[in-house]
Amino acid sequence: MQATPLAPAIRDLRLLDTCVTLGQMATAAPSLTADNILAVMDKHDILEALVHHNEARVAYPRARGNRRLLQWIAGIERLHPVWALEPPPAADPQAARALVEEMLAAGVRVARLMMGVAPPFLWLWDDLCSALEEHAVPCLLDFADTRVFTQASTQSAPSDAAIDHLRHICLAHPHLPMILSHVSGGLGIAYSVVPLMRRVPNLHLDITSVVDYWRKIAVDMGPERVFFATGMPFYDPATLVSNVQYARGLDLGAKQAICGDNMRRLMGGVR
Repeated sequence: MQATPLAPAIRDLRLLDTCVTLGQMATAAPSLTADNILAVMDKHDILEALVHHNEARVAYPRARGNRRLLQWIAGIERLHPVWALEPPPAADPQAARALVEEMLAAGVRVARLMMGVAPPFLWLWDDLCSALEEHAVPCLLDFADTRVFTQASTQSAPSDAAIDHLRHICLAHPHLPMILSHVSGGLGIAYSVVPLMRRVPNLHLDITSVVDYWRKIAVDMGPERVFFATGMPFYDPATLVSNVQYARGLDLGAKQAICGDNMRRLMGGVR
């Protein structure tokens, strides 16, 4: 009798990391650049990655860091650029549309919404989310307060109050894919996250919370609601890779969806 393998081979998962930060770090985390990121990815059998530039997250104007990202990764097909965005300062649908059209024209198909700085109020984000929704751009929600020097990491733990405000955005923009990115705290995630995901199908979660939340969501709501991410360079990729590789209750197809096919599908649907 042939033994059933305990876990799929790493390469069978076709890993696509949805949370990687390039650029100089203000903390003890190692700096990732276009020169060393592929070696790190190869070490952990990560085929592709969504990458943003730390300068775009922590410094103004964000456009400078976004442009630097494109310069750094030009011609590297395994790296997909992500622009860090926040709403235009005034209510201006045309300015929001222009920003999104500039992003798409540059070949960027994923946005990172800086909700730790610009709070998730519908009236504040409505114009930008409308423009992103028009093109079905997948959005990674970054709740880290990058104005705090010690909070350079992408890790954050949004409160239940913040999640309640996010509910209004999800309901107002039901065709905008939104993914809670690197949301994890010392005691897990806010109580309201999972109940909200049951109520709004366009809200998703990545696996950087090493507690069992993402596994329960994948089993109860479907693997299409969960995305692989490591949070590099702030988290050790090996921990996150093994978490999904050895997760119980999920077959190979479900793990492949989580590990990359979900994001590939969303990026392929950008119009």
